Amino acid sequence: MKYDSQYYLLREDADSAPYMLAKNRKSDDGLLRLLAMRSIQREVLGPGYIHITMGDDGRFNPCDYHEVLPAGLVSEKFKNVLESFQLPGVDFYPAYIENRGKTWDKHYLVHIWQNYRALDPKRSVYDGTYENDRFLLEKMTLNTEVLDKVPLQERLVFRLNEDPKYLYHETVVKALKQAGLTGVSFMNIQDWGPGAAFASEDEEDDFYDDL
Repeated sequence: MKYDSQYYLLREDADSAPYMLAKNRKSDDGLLRLLAMRSIQREVLGPGYIHITMGDDGRFNPCDYHEVLPAGLVSEKFKNVLESFQLPGVDFYPAYIENRGKTWDKHYLVHIWQNYRALDPKRSVYDGTYENDRFLLEKMTLNTEVLDKVPLQERLVFRLNEDPKYLYHETVVKALKQAGLTGVSFMNIQDWGPGAAFASEDEEDDFYDDL
């Protein structure tokens, strides 16, 4: 359990959460493979195009982080922080955000393909069968024996092989916080659960009251 306190998940904050963004059909077909646990650099031949699918009140302005599936849409500022760590198995693909006749560039879809089968099946809580990855994860605990064998540089940011969760080591989280990025917050995996992925009803009500 020693690693549980060291790893975080990225979440949208009050600035980015009111808007739901997604890729549209103009995006390069290679970007359909962002869930691949391997490099897709040879398969992506063009940029991504992002549009707002919910919450467009005419005041939208991009944040440094938006929860675009699977691993996020980030600004150049955010990208530069991650690239400073020379992370293996983390790639960035240019994407344009389009809304109401405006276009924002210098944003990137993140592909995290460095992955480890790193859940502790005895201590994690899940509904289903772990052996064939047919389960709903309810509480995650990391496998000490697995991560002890991986050098820190190779696990600063990685995807859980068993489940598409993207984990950021506290070293990287500290740098991201110091960069003063917008749109992002961080949740330690010890605090994570299925309900933690959703904004509270009060947050949503406050946003729509302002429309």
